Amino acid sequence: MKTRTRLFLTVLATVIGGLCLVLYTTLSQDILFEGMSFCSSSTMDLTLGTLAMFTSAVLTGFISSLIVVRDNLWPHFIISLFIVGKLSMVALCGQWGGPLWFESGVHLSLLGGLWLGCYGAIKFPLAPV
Repeated sequence: MKTRTRLFLTVLATVIGGLCLVLYTTLSQDILFEGMSFCSSSTMDLTLGTLAMFTSAVLTGFISSLIVVRDNLWPHFIISLFIVGKLSMVALCGQWGGPLWFESGVHLSLLGGLWLGCYGAIKFPLAPV
């Protein structure tokens, strides 16, 4: 594969993956579970909402991996940096929706889901080589 094509696919996978992560987490957090927050949501809503956010990260990792070739992990590194950057900005600005351990756990589940989706796409038998 040419360098130009590889760079284009990396940028495309990063942009589409980032937009998918924003869309899916917004759907799961704000629309399905109506503004999921540690302080105002029930335990069942928190459990299902966190599971839905993890699933959205898995789908994002899977989609990003299918766009690029199997051995290209740059989109996942960049999206992971955005997730860590978001957690850092929330921590610096003090805009927590709950305790530190809850917000950190949600962001760590996003990171884990992203990389689990990447692994699943690599093992997917119909993925491009």
